Amino acid sequence: MLAWCCSPSEFTLNIFLIPFTWHRHLVMGWWCAGAALIAWWLTQWWIIKVGVDWGPDGDGLLLLSSVGFLIAGANTLGELNLRRAAPWTRTWRTAVSATITGLSILLCWWLWGLLRGLFFEESVHSDHLVDGSVVSLSYYWGLFALVGLSSGLGPLCIRKFRGWVSHLCGGLAAGLCGAILWHLLGNSELGTDLYVSSLVLSMLWGFFYGLMVWGIPTDLYAGWIRVMSAGRYGRRIPIDQPEGGFNERFVGHFPRGLDLFLEQQEGVSELHVAVVVDDQQHYFVRGLSQRPTLVRRFLEKVDLRYDPRRPAPLQTRLQSGDHLRIGDGQTHADLEFLMLPREEK
Repeated sequence: MLAWCCSPSEFTLNIFLIPFTWHRHLVMGWWCAGAALIAWWLTQWWIIKVGVDWGPDGDGLLLLSSVGFLIAGANTLGELNLRRAAPWTRTWRTAVSATITGLSILLCWWLWGLLRGLFFEESVHSDHLVDGSVVSLSYYWGLFALVGLSSGLGPLCIRKFRGWVSHLCGGLAAGLCGAILWHLLGNSELGTDLYVSSLVLSMLWGFFYGLMVWGIPTDLYAGWIRVMSAGRYGRRIPIDQPEGGFNERFVGHFPRGLDLFLEQQEGVSELHVAVVVDDQQHYFVRGLSQRPTLVRRFLEKVDLRYDPRRPAPLQTRLQSGDHLRIGDGQTHADLEFLMLPREEK
């Protein structure tokens, strides 16, 4: 489900293991949650085995900075792996992204120490505010907000500030979601186990971070038309051009100039349908024949046969998994529209 491929030389996301379904939106969430789990485990190992005595406040700083460092790096590395970037490019961009995020979290920790006195009635020197053993969210909500916000800065810089709303707001929301569960499981009637609450904090922060900051985009996939009927079963053609942009593919039985040739015996017209992709990578199918042309999907059927009284042919948006049935009413050919990784041949 995490769609990663393990080999002696790499541990990476693999686009071939991520089908074009709604599940793909969860992949980066699980990927970043795995990185957060590793960060939590390393933090526990350091605290238990090394045993540096810097107080409870230092444990929290170590956990937040470690989780933010690794989930930012994992988010950047995941995209570079899917885009097949060069190994050196993956290394330095991941390192820069994680470092920017880690330093930002350290800055936020210091900044919250200066600002938190402004949000409470007590003085900034109150025992409640300076005591590192206090784990109530009421004293640390601003810290989690700042840390979550800063966790998106590293990947945002690497992506040249494209999608800044999703990076900043997604990081902020992810940090607060993790903080709420940390509070409920560590300092409420639901529980008082800080060990479990820190685990839940890390994993939920990583999961929602991957879910909201950067998801797997459509441009990693391309549309294909596949023949499902017996005449040319398994034959398939890509809709997109290698360089992207607008393109149109024609299907019929005319012997020359068509992108996909089907047998006339199947009831297909010389020029039956056209499948189009626009500049925004939206896919459409147009009916160019007066013979039956039917698009079928879950709970929906669309008749695209050409009406000569209309000024233009009918068209409908295509979704991955849609089936096209074209023919003369007695015999027919079946086609399927699929979204596959661009590297698919």
